Amino acid sequence: FVVAAQELPSVLSPGEFGLRRTPFFFMNPSFWSKHRKNYKELYESSINGSLSFSEIVEPVPSEFQGKEAIRISCVQKTFRKKGETVEALRNLSFDIYEGQITALLGHSGTGKTTLMNILCGLCPPTDGFVSVYGHRVSEIDEMLEVRQIAGVCPQADIHFDILTVEENLSIFAAIKGIPQNDLIQEVQKVLLDLEMQPIRDNQAKKLSGGQKRRLSVGVAVLGNPKVLLLDEPTAGMDPCSRHIVWNLLRSRKANRVTVFSTHFMDEADILADRKAVISQGMLKCLGSSLFLKSKWGIGYRLSMHIDAYCNTEATTSLIRQHIPAASLIQQNHEQLVYTLPLKDMDKFAGI
Repeated sequence: FVVAAQELPSVLSPGEFGLRRTPFFFMNPSFWSKHRKNYKELYESSINGSLSFSEIVEPVPSEFQGKEAIRISCVQKTFRKKGETVEALRNLSFDIYEGQITALLGHSGTGKTTLMNILCGLCPPTDGFVSVYGHRVSEIDEMLEVRQIAGVCPQADIHFDILTVEENLSIFAAIKGIPQNDLIQEVQKVLLDLEMQPIRDNQAKKLSGGQKRRLSVGVAVLGNPKVLLLDEPTAGMDPCSRHIVWNLLRSRKANRVTVFSTHFMDEADILADRKAVISQGMLKCLGSSLFLKSKWGIGYRLSMHIDAYCNTEATTSLIRQHIPAASLIQQNHEQLVYTLPLKDMDKFAGI
């Protein structure tokens, strides 16, 4: 009865989120053995013919070949909503590489968060499979191993409101299993890297939206995880805070895989080595900024952070001295954004 009481929750349906074992999970060899299947042949056979990779996917440089950390193969995810079947992901296939930062780019409702939830093990794919460092995320025993090496920043902030910033980081560090001897040093490093020392003693409930997102990013990077999964990590942040997060992720990208979703084109352009453009649950294009712009782009974006004394007309005039076709497309009290034609790339250095 003790064994049944312990294992029964893993067999019963977890509801909207979570993974479930089959009733006879104990008869599966993987339950008793740490040996994992090699999914390479299955992956390659399943994607054969599913995508014209030469058309929409840019080949990776030779130094990254063989470093596939996350493999997404023919993934489909459907939900039942008001009696109708909704397709969130449709035959999604691509690789994510160690040592690179990969952005999931698309409008709201395109399937970015659904894919993040699958990578985190919050929900299994309806069809297809996803593996993280060889561990299939739809298998609960293998997903437990993925969670040992992953740091997650969900779309919704999860904090203890009555605890301070430092206390939140400390308790999450303890939950992650960081040794007590290293815990204080790790928390101080995260506070320093995210420039949160001035608010370290503030209660989480008193933080602004952007500060809460920084705290969520801090929780994700605690323990220096090998896999970082960040769902819109800079939403609600001011430009300076976004740059702080960008610098942190760039400084930690070596020897790990980083995946983040975003609505911001400039963020994906600046931060990500590869961008996966997702629309209506399907992969539309995957590659570097130059590859995407050569396929779909109309030019580059020049974003300038300004103060109250900035003369917009004078600034625009100065830019157009070098690039006459530059166009001001966005203006507010914090920044000016221009588009620069691709044909004028050789003139960018003059700016």
